Amino acid sequence: MKTKRFNLKRLGIPYAFIPAAFFLGANIILNPRMLSLRGMNILALQTVTVALAVMAQTMVVIVRELDMSIGAMVSMTTVILASTMGTFHWFSIVIALSAAAALGFFSGAIVAWVKIPGIVVTLASSMLIGGLALVIMPEPGGNIDDLLGDLVNGQPLLIPNSLLFLLVALVMWKYVKNTRLGISLFASGGNPFSAYASGVSVANAKIAAYVGSGLLAGLAGIIVAGKTMTGDATIGDPYTLNSITGTVLGGASFMGGIGTMRGAIAGALVIGVLVNILFFLGLSSHYQNIAEGLILLAAVLIGLSRRSEGQR
Repeated sequence: MKTKRFNLKRLGIPYAFIPAAFFLGANIILNPRMLSLRGMNILALQTVTVALAVMAQTMVVIVRELDMSIGAMVSMTTVILASTMGTFHWFSIVIALSAAAALGFFSGAIVAWVKIPGIVVTLASSMLIGGLALVIMPEPGGNIDDLLGDLVNGQPLLIPNSLLFLLVALVMWKYVKNTRLGISLFASGGNPFSAYASGVSVANAKIAAYVGSGLLAGLAGIIVAGKTMTGDATIGDPYTLNSITGTVLGGASFMGGIGTMRGAIAGALVIGVLVNILFFLGLSSHYQNIAEGLILLAAVLIGLSRRSEGQR
C-alpha cells in the first residue's frame, strides 16, 4: 500500500515559503521588535520592491527569456521622478511608467523581431539606460514630492502602504493571466512551436512580457523613490541579480512556460528577510552577495533535481 507524500506543490504553496518561514522565524528571534508596526513596515519596504522586481523577471522567464535591465529600469524611474516632479507633480509618475513601458517595448521588439536572445539585448539596454540615467542625474538628488514619501512609507490602515502597491500588481496579474494574452505568455514559453501552430503570436507574447516587466520595474522604482526621497542613477543595480535569484527560488523555469507570482513573492521574501538578518547582525554587504550567490546556486540545483525527477 502506497502512502501519499505531503506535497506543497499540490496545495499551491511554493517551496520557497519553507526557507522564507525559517529566515522569518530567525529574524524574529534575533530582533523581536520586527513584530512592531515600524519593524513590519521596514521589512515590507525592503521586500515589496524586491518582489516587484522578481515578478518582472518572472514574466519574462515565463516566455523563455531573461531581463538584465530591471535594475537599470528601477534607477531610471527614480531619476525621471526626481527630475520632473517639481514641474509636472504627480503626472511625473505617468511619465516614469510610460518611459519604463516604452523601454520594455524597445527591448522586447528587438528580441522578438530581430531574434536576438533576451539576455544579450537587455544587457546592452541596461548599459544604455544606466548611462542615460547618469547623464540626466550624475549625483543623487532631485525633488520628490513629500506626499509620495508619505504614501509609500505610511501605514494608516495598520498595514504598510507599500503592500498595497504589491496588491495592485497581483490583482492586475490575476486578471491578465486569465486573458488570451496571459494564456499566450505561458503557451509561448512552454512550447513556442506548438503555440505558433495554434495561432498564438510568440513575438507579441515576448513583447508583452517585456512591457509588463518594464511596468513592474517602474512601479518598484516609484516605491524606491518614495522611500529614499531622491533620484539615484545606480540605486537599482542590486535588483537585477535579486530578481533572478528570487525567480529561481520561486520555482519559475528558465525553460519557459512555468512561473507563479506567489512563488515570486516567496522568493523575494527569502531575500528581504535575509538582508534584514545580515543588517541586524552588522555584517558587511559583501556577505549579502555571498549569501545570495549560495541561495541562487542552491535554488538552481533544486530546480534541476525536480526537473530530473519529473522526467523519470
